[in-house]
Amino acid sequence: MVYSRTSKRMVQIATALGSSLAPFMVGAIFVAAPTIGADYSADVALLGWLTAAFFLVAAACLVPFGRIADVKGAKKVFTAGLAIYVVSALLSALSPDIYVLIVGRALTGVGAAMIFGTSIALLGLVFTPEERGKAIGINVTAMFIGFTLGLLAGGFLSYYISWRGIFLIVAVVAAVDLMVVSVRLKGECELVRAKGYDLVGMTLYSLAMILTFYGLSEVDTLFGIGSIILGGAVILAFIRWERRYPHPLINKAVSGDSRLRLAMLTNILFQGGTFAIPFTLSLYLQYVSDLDSRYASFVLIIPQILMIVLGPVSGKLSDRWSSPMVAAIGCVLNIIGLLLVVGIGENTTIVQTVMALLFIGAGTAFFMPAVLTWGLRRIPRGDFGVASAFTETSRLAGMTLSNAAIIMIFSVFLGGETVNEGNIPEFITSVQMIFALFLLLTLIGLTLALWGRKRLRMDGDLTG
Repeated sequence: MVYSRTSKRMVQIATALGSSLAPFMVGAIFVAAPTIGADYSADVALLGWLTAAFFLVAAACLVPFGRIADVKGAKKVFTAGLAIYVVSALLSALSPDIYVLIVGRALTGVGAAMIFGTSIALLGLVFTPEERGKAIGINVTAMFIGFTLGLLAGGFLSYYISWRGIFLIVAVVAAVDLMVVSVRLKGECELVRAKGYDLVGMTLYSLAMILTFYGLSEVDTLFGIGSIILGGAVILAFIRWERRYPHPLINKAVSGDSRLRLAMLTNILFQGGTFAIPFTLSLYLQYVSDLDSRYASFVLIIPQILMIVLGPVSGKLSDRWSSPMVAAIGCVLNIIGLLLVVGIGENTTIVQTVMALLFIGAGTAFFMPAVLTWGLRRIPRGDFGVASAFTETSRLAGMTLSNAAIIMIFSVFLGGETVNEGNIPEFITSVQMIFALFLLLTLIGLTLALWGRKRLRMDGDLTG
């Protein structure tokens, strides 16, 4: 089916709005975290669960909802996700303590699972392969814009009004997007329908993701290690079931695609070495450099401007060049940025921090559209929902890895204490260790991206 220019425009607007909301909340929480911690007397490690709970639930639900989108239609799942955003945002805004707020963030993860995968699936179904990279680039740029606005909103709302306003804004925007989709986006995108649900496979997959992602978040404890081991056992049971079931959750067209697997692994490593950088620097700027939340948000949005400008450029380059090569360029830029802050200390200047963020912002802008285009290049239309969810799961896995690293390192060096004048040296050591780990992960990601480029050359596909 060929879609009109108007239909494409409406899908681009609707998915862009939906995709911007989760990054908006994440960015806002990054800056508002010290204020939230002060209001609830919560330590740094507990504040990390505001993002960890979101990623854990989203990762568990992404692929099942992706398959549901393949069966019932991506628009239906996308719309339901927006409705859940409204409810979860209101719960978070009204939370009486940190634990209810964490529950609200977990519920947001359910809505995000419905939106993350289906937004890319909708774009992949409506736009032709020649247009897909640009469309994905625009959607990723919307995510950058959401994160940027979140950084600003988190700083200013926390300082002048209340951090609770963050979630009220999300509820309003989600409700508006819900009306746009319902009124202006008619019908359902055409799909090659899957034949049925694999309920047992969905249950095993979700349980495996919950156990594994929770274990990563508590990897410094015996319970966390046990959770990872149990999650691995459930993954093996899931694989065994999938091989026997006639209509598996993840069919061979997806699981057997070597490009998708390599792109996913590269995505995990890159996100693992990138995602928690703004959160870590937000804490550093407010605890060590003595900036308040307003000025910290200004520093953190500087790289976002580059990401907004370069996001569509990366999408176009991924349509014309080798997408693994564009992803490799993103890794190199990120490595340069991390080298600038890996030795961060009390005398590190704001200029040096800003320079690092500029390189990291440019690297992320090049990497994200390219890795999505790389992974989805050869996926059949009827599997776009689950394949898109698969790629988003890899992004969340990397983000969870990044978040788990800071929770573990802060717990080891600070012992669950809040940051104060007496433990600033231990806090700085923690930050240095975090950035050293992030540098290692990105270096491995660069190696995989270059290997992906070599594989394409071997296959004779120089623009894949």
